[in-house]
Amino acid sequence: MDIPEILQPYADFLQSTARPSNRIIFTLEQTRSWESKLGGCPYLEDIAQYPMGEDGSPMMFLAQINLGEMPPLPDFPQEGLLQFYVENDDCYGLDSVCVVRYIPTYNTDESTLVRENPYCEDYEENLPFTKNCKISFERQEVYIGTECPEFIEKFNGVSEKVNDALYDFCDASDSRVGGYPYFVQYAPAYYTSEKYVLLLQLDLDDTSGIMFGDSGNCTFLISREELLAKNFSNVEYDWQCC
Repeated sequence: MDIPEILQPYADFLQSTARPSNRIIFTLEQTRSWESKLGGCPYLEDIAQYPMGEDGSPMMFLAQINLGEMPPLPDFPQEGLLQFYVENDDCYGLDSVCVVRYIPTYNTDESTLVRENPYCEDYEENLPFTKNCKISFERQEVYIGTECPEFIEKFNGVSEKVNDALYDFCDASDSRVGGYPYFVQYAPAYYTSEKYVLLLQLDLDDTSGIMFGDSGNCTFLISREELLAKNFSNVEYDWQCC
């Protein structure tokens, strides 16, 4: 993306923040067990593998990313599945621990797999989207998000015109894997773009009907160190709305 003339004085800084990202595209298509998807049935070889929440009830399955289906990203595994679950409540599990399962290898013999989600009726009314979708990816280059502490520190006090141009150029909205997160209100206190990697962002979408609260989105963030170690037990989950 070409940097606008008004932002040329900051071009070196902006270029230094560029990161590859895979924007998510949702389509109303059926999916196989191991494909990238929003909602529906996750890849399961046995019903007992389905994660349960703090009270012992089934968690909400939000999405599955087949890493081999998307353009490769730095620090991410190049293959396997990532599954995203949150607590089943009317706050989309905001105050509870999420579960991100990494499945390094998977079986494509559907006759040996669970074909229908055994628990979707238990949490369907609490889902933040209305339609299950197939996920595909479009490679993008994105720049430091407007809510990142580093952005706020760098551009504090710029003119209104420069500020407007920055918010257009550094827009990190849309559903995506990798790149920078878009926080509807503010970055969580723990977040820095140096330490954390965006595993998944689910943002407003007409096809799937995604909306967290009032025009909100959700983010799953992981430290770069734990991503490189393929340790997904300490993922930070957050959602915010207007």
